[in-house]
Amino acid sequence: MKRLIFASALITLLSLAAFAQTPTPPSRPAANTAAPATAAPTGGTGAEGKLAYLNSARFRDGVNELKERIDALNKEFEPRRKEVQALEEEVNNLKNKIQTQGQTVSAQVRNQWVDDGTEKEKRLKRMAEDYEAMGQKRLAEAYQPVSDKIMKFLDGYCQQRGIVMVMEGGAVQQAGVLLYASSATDITEDFMKEYNKVNPGSGAAAPKK
Repeated sequence: MKRLIFASALITLLSLAAFAQTPTPPSRPAANTAAPATAAPTGGTGAEGKLAYLNSARFRDGVNELKERIDALNKEFEPRRKEVQALEEEVNNLKNKIQTQGQTVSAQVRNQWVDDGTEKEKRLKRMAEDYEAMGQKRLAEAYQPVSDKIMKFLDGYCQQRGIVMVMEGGAVQQAGVLLYASSATDITEDFMKEYNKVNPGSGAAAPKK
C-alpha cells in the first residue's frame, strides 16, 4: 500500500513585513539622543567623540518612506499569499483525510488520495519558492533607494551631533558583544523623527519592475 509522507512545516510563507530580522534590543527609558560629549584632546586622531547605537529593525514602522513601500508590497502580494495558503490547507486536509479515513476505504481510493496529495505538495513547494523569490527581489528593489537615503542622512546626522561611531544595536546584542549601553546612546527614535521631518513620505507605492 502506498504511503504519503507530508513534510512538516513544508513552506514558511514570506512575510514582507518582517524584512528586518535583527532582534529588537530591550526597551529603554526616554533620554537624550546621544551620550554626553567628551572634549577631544588637542592633537587627537579625530576619532574622539560620542558612540551610539541604532536599531534598524524599527525602520520598517518608524521610517515613513519605508513603511509606505513595504505596506504597498504586502498589498501587492496578498493574492499570491492567499493562493499559497489555500493550497497548503488543501494538502493538510488531504493528509488528515488519509490519516483518519485511510483504513476505511479501499486501497485504490487511498492510493488515489496519496497521489493527489503528492502532486499538490509538489505544486505547493514550487509555488511558495517562486513567491518567496519574487517577494525578496521586490523587497530589495523597494528598500534600496530608501536605504541609500538613510545612510546619507545618517552621515550628516552624526556629523552634526559629534557622533563618531554608530553600532547596529540588534546585531551587536545578538552577537553578544554589547555588554552595556546607556539609554542615552540609543539614537533610533530621534534619528527616525529627524529623518521623517526631511523625508515625510508621499504614500507612493514601490515602483514595479
